[in-house]
Amino acid sequence: MSLLCLKETQSETQYFASPLFKFFNMKRSLLFILFIIACYTSASAQNCNVDFLGTKTLYKNPAQKYTPAPAGYSPVFINHVGRHGARHLTKDVKTTFAYNLLMQADSANALTANGKKLKQMVIDLQKVEKGSTKFISAEGKNELKGLGERMCLNYGNVFKGQRNLSVAVTKEVRTKQSADAFLQGLNSKLKDTATTNFYNDDTALRFYDLSPVYKSFEDGVDGGSVMLALQKATHFDELNRAVAERFFTADFLTKQALKDEQEEKFTSDIFGFATIVYSLKAEIEQKGYHPADLDFKSFFTCDELKKLGELDSIDENLKKGPGTDNNGIQVRIAVPLLVDFIKAADEFITTGKYNARLRFAHAETTAPFAALLQISSADKATVNASKLDDSWHSADVIPLSGNIQWVFYKKKGAPGYLVKVLLNEKEAHIDGLNKAAVYYKWGDLRALYMGNLTKLGVKLSDDMGAYLATVK
Repeated sequence: MSLLCLKETQSETQYFASPLFKFFNMKRSLLFILFIIACYTSASAQNCNVDFLGTKTLYKNPAQKYTPAPAGYSPVFINHVGRHGARHLTKDVKTTFAYNLLMQADSANALTANGKKLKQMVIDLQKVEKGSTKFISAEGKNELKGLGERMCLNYGNVFKGQRNLSVAVTKEVRTKQSADAFLQGLNSKLKDTATTNFYNDDTALRFYDLSPVYKSFEDGVDGGSVMLALQKATHFDELNRAVAERFFTADFLTKQALKDEQEEKFTSDIFGFATIVYSLKAEIEQKGYHPADLDFKSFFTCDELKKLGELDSIDENLKKGPGTDNNGIQVRIAVPLLVDFIKAADEFITTGKYNARLRFAHAETTAPFAALLQISSADKATVNASKLDDSWHSADVIPLSGNIQWVFYKKKGAPGYLVKVLLNEKEAHIDGLNKAAVYYKWGDLRALYMGNLTKLGVKLSDDMGAYLATVK
């Protein structure tokens, strides 16, 4: 309940206790009751949890105790890929469907009280975001800096002696910004700054953009039978209509005759604004606003936020995760990254050139890669589409700054290497190998993945660009 509502409640309580109350009729009492209900209803979404954030979930330091390595083994090399940090919007607020519809309604004097409030919030968000779209935010920089610091603190032996790092980014500026923030944290814990070799690798890190078959698949998922069936089962059209009615007059909605997909787009835009502001706390304050000034979630009920979050996570699962087929095209397009990981490990074992291979990319990179690696918490396909949200959650697999690491261990005088696999800095288990294990023999892990590549007709020497162009 808001402070205003609380003050009004207190004053009304005192009033009812006074002798003056007997001079007023029951109509006044009814108005008060309605006022209390309105106060509670308007603030109901304020107390919702943030499970609806999905891929916009802020990264959390797992702060877990790791299983000690076998006696005599020390970390010597790290293979890493991570999503960029918390970010700004990826497109200008003024280009969104919601912004333009609100402005059109405002010109027609067709906004409700909530509509006017929402319009001002959207204008304020535009001021916060101006000139920063596609960049990581201050929150994102802190996430990546912390990741770099912990890598050095947890695996300091990797960075003893030579400090040569290979760092790959994509064409998007937020991946370079993420790499810079990560390295700032890593180097802050080193005596001497590491030598860094930067390069762009869209083939291994933006493979989803280079596969025509996948692009067709992705477009089909957006309006595909699975999502349409789920939306129908959850009465999604009713949710979208209820949201629209909060902001626009009935006459305006009648004249506009918005199609279902337009109402869905409007709701999606506002929900997107509600999720992005968690990444922009510092920027919102810098512009002189308070969090309440941009509290888009207050326009939704908790149930609506939950439903929107679940459908969003299911959509991510179908497009980027195991979905209904963990051997589907949405997983197999991550093969170039697996090939790159294996070749990087082989190169380290042969030459020891780099202490770590660090890659900074996107959610579309790490989600299918986690499934392809058979990480047990991220590779479960679900035949029953209505159960897709039971075994895979975008917040757990691909939060902002989400990452996958292979940490190689070596014991002096002992043959071979051990590898610990981490998902978001948490120890992961690999389906197809001993699920109770934490440290896998590199020979076993490599054999598992090479066997899978062979089944797909892929060799390490293959041109991955050609693979993506032809994969079915």
